[in-house]
Amino acid sequence: MEKVILNKLPVPTFGWLGVNKTEREVESPVNTVKKYDVYPDTDGPSRIDITEDGRYEITVSASENTENIVIVYILAKKSQISVNVKASAYSKVRVVEIFENNTAVIAASDAKLDDSAEFETVQLYLGGDDTVSEIKASLDGRSSSFKCDIGYLLADTEKLDINIVASHKGRKTISEIDAKGVMDGRSEKVFRGTIDFIKGASGSKGAENEEVLLMNDSVRNKTVPLILCGEEDVEGSHGASIGRINEEYIFYMQSRGIPAEKIYEIMADARIEQIINRIGDEQTVARIRKALSGSEENE
Repeated sequence: MEKVILNKLPVPTFGWLGVNKTEREVESPVNTVKKYDVYPDTDGPSRIDITEDGRYEITVSASENTENIVIVYILAKKSQISVNVKASAYSKVRVVEIFENNTAVIAASDAKLDDSAEFETVQLYLGGDDTVSEIKASLDGRSSSFKCDIGYLLADTEKLDINIVASHKGRKTISEIDAKGVMDGRSEKVFRGTIDFIKGASGSKGAENEEVLLMNDSVRNKTVPLILCGEEDVEGSHGASIGRINEEYIFYMQSRGIPAEKIYEIMADARIEQIINRIGDEQTVARIRKALSGSEENE
């Protein structure tokens, strides 16, 4: 085992919160790395199932004026997964990653975008004892864009540590980060979202938002929005909505015969459903719904 530093903020800012980085003890890397090379496919999404423990490298290469959809379903208990995206000019790349009840997973995505390239990623975390995930998007080309949708459902003592960095380098680039999650039991979560406007990225826009539904007072949530500005002519915004359901809304629903426990269940389902609806693949959505229905039956 060796100790590694992960999910470092670009600029140490919140030392008193203990969120500038995270550390994990990981097994020494195995010699065998399973590699996938993904190219544009007109027949539909490229599907990759990760069911065995180990190290995986996924490379997505999008040539000019092509579209590429990659769906990665992660069932392995212990794994290290890296996704590298190279989006050429005017290409569109969409990467969907589903993390289902993993034990110890370290995931990293790195995307480099040329002129007018579009990169969209959707990640859904369905539990997981200890998941660490990082997404970095370098908007190098003029008018390139990055959209990130994150959903998570945590219970018991599950842990999730996320770090997202959108680096605006080209002019008139756009980034949008949106996270929605539900925390129950004694779960823990850190969400870092950084929008970095680097000098020369004039006319660029970035926005990030997180909505967290806390099912009880025993969870530990840390939300860390960060905007770095090395360029004046930019627009950046961040927001967060964290807490339990409004008491007036609970009273209103109870007056119509719905118990409080059911109200929280309805709201939690609605929060995750918003992310599921953004996946855009019926086969994957059906698989997720089956997994969710199975977990509900086991409770």
